[in-house]
Amino acid sequence: MLTFVFVCLSISLTGLHAAFTVVVASPSVKVKENEGVDLKCAYTADFGATPRIEWKFKDLKGYQFFIYFAGMITAEYAGRITVYDGGLRFNKVTRADTGDYDCEVSGNAGYDEKTIKLRVLVPPSKPVSRIPSSVRTGSNVRLTCFDVDGSPPSTYKWYKDNTPLPEDPTMFPNFKNLTYKMNIFSGNLEFPSISKLDTGSYFCEAFNGEGAPQRGDAVHMEVHDEDNSQAPAVSSSLSTETQNVPSKITMNHMLEKQYGVFMLQEVKLKLEIQKLELEITKLKLELQKLGQEP
Repeated sequence: MLTFVFVCLSISLTGLHAAFTVVVASPSVKVKENEGVDLKCAYTADFGATPRIEWKFKDLKGYQFFIYFAGMITAEYAGRITVYDGGLRFNKVTRADTGDYDCEVSGNAGYDEKTIKLRVLVPPSKPVSRIPSSVRTGSNVRLTCFDVDGSPPSTYKWYKDNTPLPEDPTMFPNFKNLTYKMNIFSGNLEFPSISKLDTGSYFCEAFNGEGAPQRGDAVHMEVHDEDNSQAPAVSSSLSTETQNVPSKITMNHMLEKQYGVFMLQEVKLKLEIQKLELEITKLKLELQKLGQEP
């Protein structure tokens, strides 16, 4: 009998907890930029006739703030969204609206929440690439490509002399002598030890399935051997200048020292002259005294 009562009580409590439930129509929603979209959020009647409903947004950087709080749309979203019984609607979304939306419902001592992930779809823009125009053989060279606008993030393809480069060159006979490494997700094309075979015109392409692929500007990259013909002359020139510096310093020091000696001698000479003049004055006084005696 006691066991039966316990089981019934457990079922009753479990059912009570499950009754306070928030349900979203879709946990993941995609929409093109500048279009409208509904984020639907329903809840069970256990929360009461007037439950407290709040909407929060967390962007891709992790910052979280309210959209709808205390029965009011926050200032940042005024005029952009409409909140109704069963969800909220964006009149027009921008790429900055991509992120997580929490629908929180509380009432009658019950609470539940659900998250809707919204992704605003944006076609790729012309990628920004970094391609050196001149490099030395044997050096490590990295070409980079990045699309700043695409959502979802773009994947990347590289071209050399208008020919698409395979992601893994070792799988294709025509490219097996090339030793580059391509990352289609980061957009990097790296040459661990570049050779003259890698000389050519390069450009990258960004693609994310939303709109046409976009290509960056082509840049001719020349791979050349290191030219050491000028190195000794430069080194010699620098060496000569370096050697001349101590000589100039020593000469200046000597001149300054000699100038100091001359100045000291001049001071001593002036003192000797003053002494002589004093002695002459004394002699004149003595002579005057002698002339006055009978």
